[in-house]
Amino acid sequence: MRRKTTALGLVCCAALAAIPGVARAERCNDGTHATPRARERDAAPPTLEDDTCFERDIYFMPGAQAVTFVPAAKLGVFYGAGVQLAPLQISHNNDRFGPSQVSTIAQVSLLKSPRVDGTMALFELGATASLERNSSRRWLIPYFGATFGGLTQADLGTSAYAYALGGVHLYWHHNLMLDAEGGYHFPFEDVDRVRGPRGQISMRFSLW
Repeated sequence: MRRKTTALGLVCCAALAAIPGVARAERCNDGTHATPRARERDAAPPTLEDDTCFERDIYFMPGAQAVTFVPAAKLGVFYGAGVQLAPLQISHNNDRFGPSQVSTIAQVSLLKSPRVDGTMALFELGATASLERNSSRRWLIPYFGATFGGLTQADLGTSAYAYALGGVHLYWHHNLMLDAEGGYHFPFEDVDRVRGPRGQISMRFSLW
């Protein structure tokens, strides 16, 4: 089982590393080390149809997510949904140091397993950052991150945990964001029962 988990982790890491090479786009430029072609392109402002080079700070973007979680306690697969709020998200595509996309997230999820009674509740705060500093596109942007939170359920009790994750921004726009991610729960207590893999698909949207 441990070998299978390690192999799956290596495959996921390799896939995330390969995505930037597959999902190519014209790079945004902040004016430093600009080539003649880049200077010519940047002389005209980005259009509303292709505005990935605009630097944006996006505040209080609401969203929702679908979640699956498999705790080691052999209580079956928990699945459900929840709501989230992104207090601050940043989109800065340029060659300066740092990730091109950053998100801070607060979320609450309610999950059920067909094998046991009682609803599982997850409460979390966390952040993600892209693996690229100049993604210059709206789609297939790999990221990593972590959340810290609390879990409560009748059979598992109440415990705090850290959730380490990796994923892909399937689509990133200041009005709509779609993410797919996976990771692992690392509880701070009752480790042998509460730890386990988790997957999540989320959508955030706004009209401003």
